Amino acid sequence: MFKIKKDNFNNLSAVTILNPNLGIEVQIIEEFGALVNKYIVNHSPFSFISGYQNCDDLMHQHPFFSRSAKLFPFPNRLNLGHYQYNQQSYQLPANFPWSDHAVHGLVYNQPFKLIDSQASEQHAEITLRFSTQDLDQSSLHSGYPFGFQLDIQYRVEASGQLSCSTQITNLGDDTMPMGDAWHPYFTLGCPLDNCTLHMPACLELEHQHDLPTGQKTAYDAFSSPSSLEGQCFNHCFEFGSNQSVELTLQRQDGLAQLTFQQGSGYRFVQLYTPDSEPSIAIEPMTCPADAFNNRIGLIELLPNQTISLAWQCHARYSNPSE
Repeated sequence: MFKIKKDNFNNLSAVTILNPNLGIEVQIIEEFGALVNKYIVNHSPFSFISGYQNCDDLMHQHPFFSRSAKLFPFPNRLNLGHYQYNQQSYQLPANFPWSDHAVHGLVYNQPFKLIDSQASEQHAEITLRFSTQDLDQSSLHSGYPFGFQLDIQYRVEASGQLSCSTQITNLGDDTMPMGDAWHPYFTLGCPLDNCTLHMPACLELEHQHDLPTGQKTAYDAFSSPSSLEGQCFNHCFEFGSNQSVELTLQRQDGLAQLTFQQGSGYRFVQLYTPDSEPSIAIEPMTCPADAFNNRIGLIELLPNQTISLAWQCHARYSNPSE
């Protein structure tokens, strides 16, 4: 039987989905961006999502790693925080100390609230909401003067599959520019050199100074499962429209595997490998960096319009004791 437990991540409210018999544990920190902080299946001795150990780790490391952050209304970078929309100029701050750009949107550290939960023998799910209607001011920032509501539903199956459905609604009277993404770091409990990656053939976006140039080249280095030994990523890739995309990360010893699937609404993926830990960020994105300016993949949501986006990941762990 699945259980949903309201608890705390130090002084931040959190929700944990548990199934002790199946060895499943998924922790979401609702009060800090609704981020997924832990993903354990079949009693795995590690979390498939590399998370934070405590609040001090979160507050001091978050600007650098943004682990599992929800990136809205734009992913990645916005060139010097400046953009124009409908003949108006807007400015957002350079919010991280390592960049002159606005980075990772506006909700990565915002408090969400739990609005629904249910648990059964076969699954459990929770829905978390952030709405600008709950703010004291009309918008989250003057540099993004648009009212919106985000509903994020996390669902965990008895098989260990974790899925996420996001509904974004324009609450304002004007068309709203937007992009959406997720920023997880996946690990299989071993060095990446001991893992393979499978990713369909796609296009790689050329970047200069962390921003797309508009140039694209064909990329198929992982169109069949290939070793990650010696690989360093900070690259953005584009897939065909109306195409669901599946990537598979697997240990060479066969003990663990993670299959990640992003729905057709996420046409882009960013791969990133940090130097300091054996993880890989696989980031589903509706658009690449600076979409408010280059308009690549930019979504323009009409007043009262709602868009739905989805991803899922299925972790498998072969417990040696079984």
